[in-house]
Amino acid sequence: MEKLGIPCATVCTDEFFGLGKGEAECLGMPGLPIALVPHPVAELDAGQVKQIATEAAGDIKRLLTVDATTLATEAKERQVNRKSNFQYDSLFEDDFNAPGAPSIFRAPDDFTDINRDFYYRSWTDGLPIVPPTLDNWKKMLGGHDPDEQLGLIEPGLGIATMGNVAANAIMAGCDNSALPVMIAAVKGLTDPKLNLKALQATTHPCTVAMMVNGPVIRNMGINCGTNAMGQGTKSNVTLGRALRLILINVGGGIPGVLDRSTMGTPAKLSFCFGENEDASPWDPLHVEHAFKPDQSTVTLFGSEGPHNVNDHYGETGEALLISIAGVMSTASCNNSKYDYEYIVALGPEHAGVIADSGFSKQEVKEFLAEKCVIPRQFVSEGWMHLFRERQADRMLGPDGRDGIKLFSSPDQIVVVVTGGAGRHSACIPTFGNTQMVTIAID
Repeated sequence: MEKLGIPCATVCTDEFFGLGKGEAECLGMPGLPIALVPHPVAELDAGQVKQIATEAAGDIKRLLTVDATTLATEAKERQVNRKSNFQYDSLFEDDFNAPGAPSIFRAPDDFTDINRDFYYRSWTDGLPIVPPTLDNWKKMLGGHDPDEQLGLIEPGLGIATMGNVAANAIMAGCDNSALPVMIAAVKGLTDPKLNLKALQATTHPCTVAMMVNGPVIRNMGINCGTNAMGQGTKSNVTLGRALRLILINVGGGIPGVLDRSTMGTPAKLSFCFGENEDASPWDPLHVEHAFKPDQSTVTLFGSEGPHNVNDHYGETGEALLISIAGVMSTASCNNSKYDYEYIVALGPEHAGVIADSGFSKQEVKEFLAEKCVIPRQFVSEGWMHLFRERQADRMLGPDGRDGIKLFSSPDQIVVVVTGGAGRHSACIPTFGNTQMVTIAID
């Protein structure tokens, strides 16, 4: 509206001023007026909120009426009060992350000094990186035009190019064969269905998980078996890490600035795995979505970390699915208030028992959609108010007395098979307001 000439003022709590200022700068409005109110406000009663609003009214009125030049000057001088020890100044200072900054710079010769400089410019995930030299950068590019643009990465609206994708892949420790996978993943990041802006800036502990399908799993040695979601396999760890570095360095997802996750999650460092297609009794995910079996793909989920299902005792598919539904049916889960996907990653042994009991993949989804019910005793009154307003169709019995259904439709459940020996599976809740995207790897 400001760009249309209509005066506006954004109201923001003081704790989140850095996010508001950063978003305004990324959107090309560095002088956007921001009125601050004390944080937090969630636990205040109506009277206290009214008092804060009354006190803020004068500031809001001023921001709507003062001339733009004065506001722009004030906005430039107004500093973010950082409460952490991170040295993340990149969005607010004229440093190497500023628009138009050189893409090549002279780094120190010492490996430790290079990593120190990268860390204090907020270019890392906190771990040491492989320096992206001109030589290894050109090898990673393999003939691609470094200036070729792949899209804008939220929330910082940085332009992803072949050049900066290659540089981040090198920093993560990727082999040169990783670039086609990362190109596909970056294209997925730009799909509006993923809702990357919210995933990056939310207080929720979510990440962008990457699952790989097709021949590239074998060609790159991507782990889809024992410890598929864990450490120990270079391709998994470096691909997932490269995606995170791109989210930081191109998308601006810097902790405490545009990334405002309250708790965070270890999955933010790297979350990449392959689907165990050979051990699956059903079509793999990419075939389910109309890709050919010999087409390699990347699927992105806006997810939390995995929640384990330990069931060594269920002798039938129904018994195992009851255990899985129990793990899924948690109160205060984002999936309970949105109509998008929840990921169920079945271990091969669980998947085999379920399939041998006669369940198709669609029938697994239908069974879980029916059985996933949050017990009313674990639903707070605040959440009940939300369900009454948004998801009344999920309330069972008078006013939800018999529980709250986690899903409105079986189509909200995504079933994949991954992992190795042992009777375990994983439930992976998502941010809720996000949809998975699957991209072909060229």
